[in-house]
Amino acid sequence: MALTDAERKLLDELEATLTAQDPKLVSKFARPQHRIHPSKAIGGVVGFLAGLVALVVGMSSFWWISVIGFVAMLVSAIIVISAWSRMSGDPSPSPASQAPRESFMDRMERRWQDRQGQ
Repeated sequence: MALTDAERKLLDELEATLTAQDPKLVSKFARPQHRIHPSKAIGGVVGFLAGLVALVVGMSSFWWISVIGFVAMLVSAIIVISAWSRMSGDPSPSPASQAPRESFMDRMERRWQDRQGQ
C-alpha cells in the first residue's frame, strides 16, 4: 500500500525537522554499524594470548620475558581496536558512497513495490 501525497509530505517534513533538530542522531542511523575485520581480530587475539603466556612464563624464569609478553599484549590490543575503528569510521569514503542516496521512505516504497510485483 503506497503512501498518499499528504502522508509523504508529512513524513518528509518530519524527517527534515528531525535532521535539523538532532543531526547526530540522524548520522548515527545513517552510517553502518561497527564491524571488526576478522583476520585482524583473530591475529590480535592470538597475539594477546601469546603475550599472556610469555608474561606468566617470564614471571617464573626471566623478568625480561614478562616485559616482552606485556608489550605483545599491548600491541595486540591496539591492533584489535584499530581494526574495529577503521572499519566503522573510514575517513575516505568510496565514490559509491558519495553518490546521492535515496531517502529512507523511497527505499521502503521501492522494497514494498518489489514485494508486490510492480
